[in-house]
Parts: sequence; structure tokens; C-alpha cells
Amino acid sequence: MAKSYTQDEFDSLMEKVEKVDIRVKEYLELARYEKWARLYAHVNRGWTMTSIIVESINIALVSARELPIYDFLEEVRKMFGRWNCSNWKEASHTYTTLGKKYQEMLTLNEAMSTCMTHLCMYSVL
Repeated sequence: MAKSYTQDEFDSLMEKVEKVDIRVKEYLELARYEKWARLYAHVNRGWTMTSIIVESINIALVSARELPIYDFLEEVRKMFGRWNCSNWKEASHTYTTLGKKYQEMLTLNEAMSTCMTHLCMYSVL
């Protein structure tokens, strides 16, 4: 339940807990869902993941930092292209339900990434 992204998933799991022992459900309610359940959290619990991603990008670009800006940006574009292709292949075999907010973000990012071609990226510069 702590990792549930949707209300339906959370409720389904809570029903299973209730069938096993109603006291566990009551205890979890007293503990307040927003303290332990992702679905009810008032804060974005993604900070750790975000900083790990940034560190990974920085490490991957160490040698590219020495390049002139145009070449550096080309290396960044290629790197993200490789990562996106690799991640897409892996994700295409994953059938996890996303919450509405994250599904919308994914759809928007997919639409925006279709513009990420060699010409599109450098027309901004």
C-alpha cells in the first residue's frame, strides 16, 4: 500500500488487510496515511531519486565537458537518445499502472521528445 499510485490499488490492498485483521487497518488509519503512503503524501517523495539521476548525468558527461559547447550539446543529445531508446525497450515490457498525474507527464514527455532531432535542438540555439 505504501507504494500505491492509484486509489483503486490502495483500496484493494486495504480491503485485503481488513479481511486478515481489522486491527491492522485501524492502526494504519491512526498512523495517518499521509505519513507512510505515497498516494496520500503532501510532499514530493522523489528528491532522492532526482539527485541520483543528476549525479548519473554528471558522471556520464565528465569527458564531454571539455568539448566546445556545440559538440557538448551534441554529446548530451546522443546520450539521452541512447538512454531513452534503452529505457523505452525495457519499459515496453513493463505493465505497471501509473497514477493519472504521472501518466499525463509521460504522455507529454513522449510528445515533446518526438521534436528532439538534430535540427530541432539546435534551432533553439
